[in-house]
Amino acid sequence: MQIRWCVAFFLVAFVVWGQAAVTGKRSSKSEQQQFSAVDAGVERPIPLPNDVLDILRKDDDVRQMLEAQEIPPEKLPSSWFSASAIHLRSRVETDIVVKGEPPVLGANVTTFWVFCPSTSGHELVLKASALTLGVGKKRWNRYLEIDMSSATASVLSTISFRFDGKRYVWYRDISEPIH
Repeated sequence: MQIRWCVAFFLVAFVVWGQAAVTGKRSSKSEQQQFSAVDAGVERPIPLPNDVLDILRKDDDVRQMLEAQEIPPEKLPSSWFSASAIHLRSRVETDIVVKGEPPVLGANVTTFWVFCPSTSGHELVLKASALTLGVGKKRWNRYLEIDMSSATASVLSTISFRFDGKRYVWYRDISEPIH
């Protein structure tokens, strides 16, 4: 069973790496479209804005990790996250994908947070844990769709999210056996 899990993990990692290499980049100067828990950081990191850090400090999972490590919320290490600018609606608005890094990173999974600009700073519009996050090419309510994938030893599951006018919500999911 251990060998089967390892084979499945490397198969999924290879597929994710291949997808990112083929479709994850539009050009060397474009923004990152594919994010993975198996990658260290993001391709084009940006500093986390203070208002995004404030929202992350209040996140239940982050607070639990801070408490477990006896770190006060105001001393939240920015090294726990990597962030990348992306344009989900238009080139005028810059959105942010935040990826959890160690110790927020889990085994074969991490938490992703997606933030959009608002009149009062940034607003959290999606939080989910997965192996990968991919920004699609189709739009819903003027925003690009987002897919998140996770894998077990035998199944690859993908959940698609669409923007409902305020945040990203579940649209559909697909599960496929890993052969």
